[in-house]
Amino acid sequence: MRNLHAGQPLITDEERHALMDEDAPVVSNTDAWFKYRNLFLLVVMISQVVKLLFFSHLAIGNFEIGKLDPQAFEHYLVFRACFVLTISAIYLFSYLKDWYFEKVSLLYVGIALTALVMDYFNAYIYLSESPMQWITGLIALRFLAVICLFMNAWHAKRAPALPRTLWS
Repeated sequence: MRNLHAGQPLITDEERHALMDEDAPVVSNTDAWFKYRNLFLLVVMISQVVKLLFFSHLAIGNFEIGKLDPQAFEHYLVFRACFVLTISAIYLFSYLKDWYFEKVSLLYVGIALTALVMDYFNAYIYLSESPMQWITGLIALRFLAVICLFMNAWHAKRAPALPRTLWS
């Protein structure tokens, strides 16, 4: 063991270079697909909110409401759009500020699955006999969004480093 004297450094230059290993390649543990999944989720969220807020009357045309009040069903769709907008804003804030992102992203997987099941019992059972193909596509997009949310929750520890942007 080396004696520590006031004028001597604790380690030599050779020891410091060996510890720092400055020539070693830097391997990033960041998930490179995070930004693409987040952009996909943003596109799905914006398309759903625009459709439900501004074109809810067109969405209602794909359903056979029967005895239900069309006005009440339209209010339900607007409520769903506001709900999606609110939880997306919280998710985005959590991602950008790293505010319990691992827990929030896992919670949102559960919320997305619950909302999908809830929509089946509250809305999709009223689809007309021959729904348009784009309705099937939108349901498939929601499944893909749930998968992306799951992947983000799974790889939350490998999210891009702070400061984060929407595109990182």
